[in-house]
Amino acid sequence: FGAAAISSNDPAADAAGPTNLPEDELRFHFIVHAALDHIEERDAAQRHAAGASSGGKLEMYQGMLYPIDGMRVYGYLTNTRLKLVAVLDDADEVKDAEMKALFRRVHSLYADTVSNPFHTPDTEVGGCASFQRQIERIVDAGLFSPGAGSSAR
Repeated sequence: FGAAAISSNDPAADAAGPTNLPEDELRFHFIVHAALDHIEERDAAQRHAAGASSGGKLEMYQGMLYPIDGMRVYGYLTNTRLKLVAVLDDADEVKDAEMKALFRRVHSLYADTVSNPFHTPDTEVGGCASFQRQIERIVDAGLFSPGAGSSAR
């Protein structure tokens, strides 16, 4: 399982980094940034369809974006345009309800982290030790199943 939370609407800003990364890490960056493009395309299509109808609610869960190299890539776009991406092995059997629950949990955790009065605005949430611990706890314990949310908080 791999995940990324990217708040910038410009993936090029996040992509600017060292070019001497290990091959697996470069591959992961490619997969995540391709997912960002898919999320933008789906969002534009949803907005276009909602504009044609009367006040349709946009779905934050984007579903499986695409399969690639024995992995499946899922996406989520919050109302504040935060993009969440999850990359899972094809061997993992995951239902949409479980992925929605995972993304809701991560979104809630993100909101709690940036709402903390001790959090410095415009800093990477991924660098926050408590955020990382909570993400690892969610993934390691399998707390992304729909019924597991209440006891884990």
